[in-house]
Amino acid sequence: MIIISDSSPLISLAIIGQLELPEKLFDQLFVPSAVFEEVTRADKPFAKDLEVFLNGRIKHVKNKMAVEMLSENIGAGEAEAIVFALEQQPAIILIDDLKARKFAKLKGLNIIGTMGILLKAKHEGLIKEIKPFIAELLMNDIRISRRIVDITLQAASEV
Repeated sequence: MIIISDSSPLISLAIIGQLELPEKLFDQLFVPSAVFEEVTRADKPFAKDLEVFLNGRIKHVKNKMAVEMLSENIGAGEAEAIVFALEQQPAIILIDDLKARKFAKLKGLNIIGTMGILLKAKHEGLIKEIKPFIAELLMNDIRISRRIVDITLQAASEV
């Protein structure tokens, strides 16, 4: 199954040096062009690493009208990721933003976030611990609610 990613999970995975995890857990990773443009801007952390990593993984969304409509409520990258995931059914969408996740869920998409990727990777033996990755993300100003941290660590048996 393919996974379509939004910007923030890619940046988070780059920060912790785990960009390859989604493709180890799923068949292929793709991003819509708006996500690529967002993560490769000069002011974004790991822009060069992400540019290299995403080479050959960029796709264009067909339904531009749906993207425009969604963009009234969420970011352009999130809107394109959701619409592209709908166009690629069955697909999983890798997205962290709560508002965007709600739209994706309303559309019936399978959703996973950065914490879900880490948890799945631990359960499949690809990583040993999640706690150090969460600490690194928090030190790099990645916003993760205390509730999500607690749920993730509990599910990983790292409480």
